[in-house]
Amino acid sequence: MQPTDKFRTDLDHALKRFSVLPQGAKLNGVREFFFRYFPHVADDAKAALFMTFVETWESSPERATAWLAGVGSILLMDYDGTVFSPAEWRDIRDSLAAAQTELDMDLLSYALSLVVEHGAL
Repeated sequence: MQPTDKFRTDLDHALKRFSVLPQGAKLNGVREFFFRYFPHVADDAKAALFMTFVETWESSPERATAWLAGVGSILLMDYDGTVFSPAEWRDIRDSLAAAQTELDMDLLSYALSLVVEHGAL
């Protein structure tokens, strides 16, 4: 199983576990899952990315889940081809660039190359 596939599976399981909780507690649970899953990513970057997830969740939980899975694939340096809008690519860029001094240079380079490839620099 590829790292991205494992992340998607783990994310789906986490969402199912938290589905019985009230909305705030559910999002808190997903946040904790996301933060624990990527200990190598700066907390500031994860917080910014998760804020975008929450904003997307409010209008479309399904889209937010797909978005978070796609972001996870980038953080795993195994981009799965998730389609992001130009604004979403800019959000990813800004979230990672804000914590660039705390990020692994290979990850930052990988993510920013994807941003450039998708025309969001």
